[in-house]
Amino acid sequence: MRKLVALVLASMLLLSVFSFAAAEEKVTLNIWSFTDELRGMIDKYYKPAHPDVEITYTLYPTDGSEYRNKLDTVIATAPTGSEAPDVFALEAAFVKYYVNSDTTAPLADLGFTAEDFANSIPAMVQIGTDSRNGQQKASAWQSTPGALFYRASLAEKYLGVKTPEEFQALVSDWDTFMETAVAINDASEGAVKMFNSFGDIWNAFQYNRDAGWVVDGKLNIDPVLYDYLDLLKQSEDDGLYNMGSAWSETWFAGMKTDTTLTYLLPTWGLHYVLKPNCGNYDAATDGKLEGAEGTYGDWRMVDGPVGYSWGGTWLGANSYKLAEASEAKKAAIKEFIRFFTLDEDFLYTYAKDSGDFVSNNNVVNKIIAEGGTPNPFLGGQDHYAAFATAANLADGTIMTEYDDAIYTLWNDNVTTPYMKGEKDLDTAIADFKAAVAAAFTNIVVE
Repeated sequence: MRKLVALVLASMLLLSVFSFAAAEEKVTLNIWSFTDELRGMIDKYYKPAHPDVEITYTLYPTDGSEYRNKLDTVIATAPTGSEAPDVFALEAAFVKYYVNSDTTAPLADLGFTAEDFANSIPAMVQIGTDSRNGQQKASAWQSTPGALFYRASLAEKYLGVKTPEEFQALVSDWDTFMETAVAINDASEGAVKMFNSFGDIWNAFQYNRDAGWVVDGKLNIDPVLYDYLDLLKQSEDDGLYNMGSAWSETWFAGMKTDTTLTYLLPTWGLHYVLKPNCGNYDAATDGKLEGAEGTYGDWRMVDGPVGYSWGGTWLGANSYKLAEASEAKKAAIKEFIRFFTLDEDFLYTYAKDSGDFVSNNNVVNKIIAEGGTPNPFLGGQDHYAAFATAANLADGTIMTEYDDAIYTLWNDNVTTPYMKGEKDLDTAIADFKAAVAAAFTNIVVE
C-alpha cells in the first residue's frame, strides 16, 4: 500500500513538474517583414516588455517583389507550416491585395473591436479594412501624411522668399506650383529645377482622386489624372524638372546639391530618405555632421498644393495559422498587434525616440501639446504639428487591391510615352485600357 501511495505521489509530482514546465514554456511567434525597421522595434521595445515570447523574424526585401512572392508561395503551399508567418507586415503598395483576401484574419477573430481603433487615424483603418465585407484585417503603427519639403537658401536666393508662409503662397495650388517652377528655372538659368521625378508628384494626385482605379468592377480613370498628365507634359517640354526617377542616383543627388528646390515626401521620407541623403547628416547623433558638405538645416516644409499620403506599414495575422493556434498563441498574436499599433505608451515613446508619425490621434495631440518636435534639420520647424492636420484629411477608401499593378500599366502605357511625345493622349489611353483588360479579366474596361 505504501509503495502504491508513494508511486501515486511521485506520479503527481512528476505531472505537476511537467504542467509547470508547460505553463512556463515560451510562445514562439513567426514574424515576416520586408524591412529591418520592425526587427529593430521588436528588439528595443517589444522584447523587454514580453520576455515570455520568442520571436523568429524573417526578412524578405520588397525589391523585385520577393516578399510578396514568398508570402504567396507559403500561403499556397504550407499556410500552417512551421515556416509560415503568424503575423506579417504589409506595405501600402500591396496591403489591399492581402486584406481583400482570405489570407488575413479579421481582427475581430482576435477579440479586437471597433472601439479599440477609435483613436486611430481614420485613413489607416480604412486601408486595413476588407473592401468586400467591411472587416478590419490589418492595423498600422504609423500614419504617412505628405508634405512639400523645400530648400530655404535656394528659395531666398532665386525667389526672394524667407519664410515657409511665403513659400506656401507660391505652391498653394498646382497652377502656382507650375508658375514657381518656371520662375526658379528662369532665375537660376536652368541650374535649379522645381522637382526631380514625376514619381514625386504622383502620390499627391492619386490621393486626391474622387474614386479609385476600380469602381463597381469597372476601370475608372479619375479626371484629376488628366491634370497630372498636363503638369508632367509641361514639365517635360519646358525642362522644369531634373528628369530623374524616384530612387535613382539623380533623385538622391538632388537632396545634397543645389539642383532641386522641392521634394514631395511623407513622414517616413523626412527621416529615412531626406535626412540620410542630405550629405552631412550624422546618423549616430541624429544631428549635423560637422565638417561635411550638405544641406542639413536648410530644409523647410509646407503643405504644398494638396494634402496627400504615401506609404505606411500594417500588421496582419495569418488566418490559416490562427485557425489552428492554441489559446496562448492567439493571445500572443493579439498582443503583438495591439502593442505595436494601439498601445499609447509604446507609440508615444517610439514617436519621441524616432520622430516617426504614429497612427494614434491621442498620442499625436499629446506630443503637440508638449511642444511638438522642433527639428534642427528643418531649421527648428515642428514637423509633427505640420503633419497632424494632413493625417486626418487622407482618404483610404480609394485604395484597391489593383493599385500597384494598374499604376505600373499606367506609367508604361500613358505617363512615359505621352511625356516623351511617343504617343498622343488618345492612343496612350487606348493602350492603357487594352493592357488593363488583358491583365485583369475580372475588370470591365469601357
